[in-house]
Amino acid sequence: MTKVLNPDVECVGEAKAVLGESACWSAEDEALLWVDILGRKVLRTHIGSGRTDEWAFPEQTGFVQPANDGTWLVGQENGILRLDPATGAWEDFLALEADNPATRTNDAGCDRQGRLLVGTMHLPEISFEPVGTLYRIAGRGAAETLDTGLYVPNGIAFSPDGGTVYWADTYRTRRQVWCARYDPGGEVGEKRPFVQLGEELGRPDGAAVDAAGCYWVAAAAGWQLLRYTPSGELDLIVRLPVQRPSKLAFGGADLTTIFITTISEGLGEDAPRTQPLAGRLLAVDVGIQGLPPVRFRA
Repeated sequence: MTKVLNPDVECVGEAKAVLGESACWSAEDEALLWVDILGRKVLRTHIGSGRTDEWAFPEQTGFVQPANDGTWLVGQENGILRLDPATGAWEDFLALEADNPATRTNDAGCDRQGRLLVGTMHLPEISFEPVGTLYRIAGRGAAETLDTGLYVPNGIAFSPDGGTVYWADTYRTRRQVWCARYDPGGEVGEKRPFVQLGEELGRPDGAAVDAAGCYWVAAAAGWQLLRYTPSGELDLIVRLPVQRPSKLAFGGADLTTIFITTISEGLGEDAPRTQPLAGRLLAVDVGIQGLPPVRFRA
């Protein structure tokens, strides 16, 4: 039987995003890294003080991913940049679909070996077409294609042992999460359906896996987080006061705080009154522990 929780929700810091995304815990900073895709910036919100640092970029900014050398990878429309947060300086890291001005990077996450998986998608202000691709990037190597034909690639996460990879398509007519066997040496098995969200649940956006191996996904347009067991059973729903949660990350000293990025655009004229926390960084604690984040192995 699916359990439903209505936890206390804390707003962390004062920053508000148009399209908040890419929640990523940084234990070294005791902070949550995230992006505002349409605001074209990376944010770092310090959990103790609530202070938020910001870095602006020239293009829509799909994700932020810390690397093991102290830099951060930052997704753009035409590729990936490497940012030094200490100085604010950034440089080109890898071109990605630079010859296609109609696409941008979207969700990203690292496997247990520190390789980056990142999806690309059609710019929604132009149209939605299934031209999205899921790539894998190791070190400074070229991008390797893992999947194609996606509308809005999302939900990238790995099982605790790294032997299963998950990814999703958020698009409203698909709402599908897949999984595949994932060998540490790099081989990826045949993709297979994991779960498909009914329209009443929302659309699968950003995701994370907890210490028990359950797959959590932010249900955009669903007002909730959903947790699925490794067998694909929906066993927990966490209700939220915002319609469009976009990604979650486990963090805090014991990895039991769930940080959630949210979206403030496209909610209707009454949203400032009915959803005052839309676009803000939220936090809940339901007593479930997550996994330590993996940094990109530069």
